[in-house]
Amino acid sequence: MIESQVKKTIKEKALIRKGDKVLVCVSGGPDSAALLHLMVELRKDYNIDLIVAHLDHMLRGRQSIADANFVKKTAAMLKIPFIMERRNIKAIARSSKMSIEEAAREARYNFYQVAAKKVGATKIATAHNMDDQAETVLMRLMKGSGSLGLSGIPYKRRLGNAWIIRPLLDVRRMDIERYLKEHKFLSRLDSSNLKTLYLRNKIRNILLPLLEKEFNPKIKENLNLIAKNLSDEFNYLNAAASRLFKRFASYKKSEISIDISDLLRQHIAMQRLLVRQIIDKLKGDLRRITYKHWAEIQLMLSDAKKANTELPGGIRVTKRQRCLVFTKGSIAKRRIKKFKKVTKLNIPGEVIIPELGIKVSADIAGHTPRFKKGKKRKKVEYINGDSIISPLRIRMWRNGDRMRPLGMKSFKKLHDIFIDAKVPREIRDRTPLVISGDTILWLVGVKLAEDYRIEKDTKKIIRLAISTI
Repeated sequence: MIESQVKKTIKEKALIRKGDKVLVCVSGGPDSAALLHLMVELRKDYNIDLIVAHLDHMLRGRQSIADANFVKKTAAMLKIPFIMERRNIKAIARSSKMSIEEAAREARYNFYQVAAKKVGATKIATAHNMDDQAETVLMRLMKGSGSLGLSGIPYKRRLGNAWIIRPLLDVRRMDIERYLKEHKFLSRLDSSNLKTLYLRNKIRNILLPLLEKEFNPKIKENLNLIAKNLSDEFNYLNAAASRLFKRFASYKKSEISIDISDLLRQHIAMQRLLVRQIIDKLKGDLRRITYKHWAEIQLMLSDAKKANTELPGGIRVTKRQRCLVFTKGSIAKRRIKKFKKVTKLNIPGEVIIPELGIKVSADIAGHTPRFKKGKKRKKVEYINGDSIISPLRIRMWRNGDRMRPLGMKSFKKLHDIFIDAKVPREIRDRTPLVISGDTILWLVGVKLAEDYRIEKDTKKIIRLAISTI
């Protein structure tokens, strides 16, 4: 009995609690029609309120209008509140440069989230079933998905302030059709599902029937089992990654950073999960994030010359000092434009530059520092303070700026110093200067000036330091 299986799924996966307000997503097709009637049967058992939601994709002309009218009449017959919207999916796909399938999916979930918030729903029920799961696993397998993709459609996941739930995920489509027939419940047929224009339809109408007939009659059940096993394993590893995220990631507004050394100490699988969690936190989802994007980030970790990459959804990944920094939107560029002023730095004293996410400090050192041969001192520098003009000044570097780098007799353009030091353009654009009078004494994190070298007779030593905030 389909009813008992649905009740079992709801109980085992904790999909519904007593008193929930459930937004039931109904297209009018057999799956969603069955879901609606099953939720009506469960209404008394769980003391839940139901609201029917329908989105007209405006893809099939009069058929789409007929679907909407059918769902509206069914909701009225069952005395359930009804909410609907119409969205021109073709226009959305064209303007956003997405496929029809992708645009329709994004529009649906956006509508569900907005509708749920409007009516105060705690759960959003969709009609995904066992056949959908099998199709999804095969589709993602062909696209080269990892363990998360192959774990398929989850039984529940957060969407805004509500949870999406899939009570029919353990039910076969043939059992759904039998249920409708036995109870004489009506539904609509989406003619586009019979066409093989889209990949999912090709899998549903051609590949799966072939696999069932020629290879394994239980292929759908086996694909669902693969999804369940991988889902359990992924959830376990993802929980471990969440603990590492809390330990190592620094999160502020629309930027998350993680120390590269902390990331590289993890197993390669955990590195990927940590990166995925960072992207998910900023972007809000992982749609359009593929293995190719992870490979780009992996290259940044291993190649000193690779300093940044762009990800879908306006996510920018940058190497900054010893950190990997993930920024949403064009915030990094906006910050550069904002920081145009000249800032004073007293000795002792410190200056916080929120536009660059750094703090620069200066104080008088109590002793002559000992430097180990070959050790890089990018975050801390010691300079001769005998001829310092105080206060020091901090500003961004400009084209044409020159300084005499430590160990050199002649002046050199900062642009050439960056190139010689193999400093990536992204980091150059975020590099300030510390200036004494009209002389550049520190190209922060890159080069110190020869004019302020510590000598044997130096009386006052100044310690300069940069740190992230």
